[in-house]
Order: sequence, then C-alpha cells, then structure tokens
Amino acid sequence: MYPILIDIKQFSILVVGGGKIATRKVCGLIEAGAKPTVISPNFSDTLLNAKKSGSVVLRERSFQYGDTKSFQIIFICTNNKAVNQAILNETTPRQLVNDTTNQYNSNFFNMALIKEKDFGIALTTKGKNPAKTKLLKQKLRSLLKGISLD
Repeated sequence: MYPILIDIKQFSILVVGGGKIATRKVCGLIEAGAKPTVISPNFSDTLLNAKKSGSVVLRERSFQYGDTKSFQIIFICTNNKAVNQAILNETTPRQLVNDTTNQYNSNFFNMALIKEKDFGIALTTKGKNPAKTKLLKQKLRSLLKGISLD
C-alpha cells in the first residue's frame, strides 16, 4: 500500500448501500467536496437530507448489472454477500474498489484523518481493524490538545 491524498472532487463515485457504513462514507466524501451517487432500496435520514441539499444523488433501488460501469471509485457497503459479489464481478482493474465488508476484496482503504488548522495526521490499520484506528485517533487527538506548533 502507498499512502496518498486524492482530490476526490474530480472522480465519479458510487456507493452501494444506504445504511450506517454507507452514510459514514458518503458524509466523508461530501466533506471532501465529492458528489457521490448512492444506490440502495433504503436510505438513512442523513442521506435523505443530503439529497435535499443537492450534495448526493440517490437511486432508490437495488443494485443492477452495469451500475459500476461509469464510476471510477466504488464503495461496497451492503450486508448482502451476493450483491457484494455481483458488484465485485463487474469492476475492472482501472476502478478503485473499497469493500467495507471484506478488506481482501479492496484495492484501497480509507484512512482516519485528524484535521488540525495547519496539519493533518492520517491513520490506518490497512482495513484490518477500523475500531482500533478510531481508538488511536481519539487518543492522538487528546495528546495533540496540549501541543503548540507556534
């Protein structure tokens, strides 16, 4: 793995799923300036509100063959193994894929980011333990509170 920061605004992004994990991914994408497309039969209230503000495109239906074709970045966020496999089956090596249910199907992972005024710190467990990353992020954030870079 090679850590990089990407200006996500220039990419077409698909998120399949409308629950808790999909919502978290979409919120991060929107915060970074992206306007993702989300496909799901159901959406969280947060995603429905994001649609009202125009920051996301929602397609209220199940995943269909061909849905990944025009997207460069794909997040798989469903709890249905058959759907997840169908998504994987149609992705190509030219697409970035993050399967939130199985790290071994992913060719990239998100990093937790601690954002400060003048710098940022990115953390990862390479998709193996997001809970551990979250805990480390909290601990580092509390350590940084007492540090001044001036």
